[in-house]
Amino acid sequence: MKEITATVNAVESINPNVYQITLKVDDLTFEAGQYLIVALPTGEQVPYSIGSAPHELPYLTLYVLVSDSASLASKVVEHIKSNDSITIKAPGGDCHIANGVLDSNPENILLIAGGTGFAQIKSLYSHLVEQNFTGNVSFYWGLRTPEDVFAQEWLEEAHKYTPFTLDVIVNEKGDEWHGRSGWLYEAVLADHPDLSKSVAFISGSVGMVYGTLDQLELKGLSKENCFSDVFAYAPHPDKPVL
Repeated sequence: MKEITATVNAVESINPNVYQITLKVDDLTFEAGQYLIVALPTGEQVPYSIGSAPHELPYLTLYVLVSDSASLASKVVEHIKSNDSITIKAPGGDCHIANGVLDSNPENILLIAGGTGFAQIKSLYSHLVEQNFTGNVSFYWGLRTPEDVFAQEWLEEAHKYTPFTLDVIVNEKGDEWHGRSGWLYEAVLADHPDLSKSVAFISGSVGMVYGTLDQLELKGLSKENCFSDVFAYAPHPDKPVL
């Protein structure tokens, strides 16, 4: 990873807890699915998936969830808001589209995101669209409630690209929600009951990633065909003994 000065282009609140941040950079290349690190003046270094695809350079998009005003994420947003430029380190991560998995011609590519894990999966999806990829790609995005959905404009555009599928699934649907609801893995398995020839990229919290992987493995997905940044820093929690 190299240290880069990024110009702050925009900081937008796009739902009660999520900020969309646009940066402009020079002299950076990255693979769809990689991340960057925001370097704070305190010395803290905070990683965020790059939510834009490589063809959108020199602009980078981040999605930052701020659930608590005292959180590290809140410090990141305030730092970016108060400066015309910031220091980042990039690119990082090996959970990306150029890792060789496409060479195996998988039956399906499953792109699975929970919450702001959306950023990494959006980058992968957008890159495959840009490359006119001809295989089967299914994007599943899980959120707690309909109010948690963001990036509506992007979703509307993405739905127009009919060769790929894109589904938003909420746990608590409410009266106004007419889309899919339930657990994220249930939607994946309803559409793909046999995953033996599929590959998956999963982005989200540690619990979400491993919980989803456990369910997909039961239907034939091999660990070798599943990719997540979580694997690099968090071991698989022990499964309960039944």
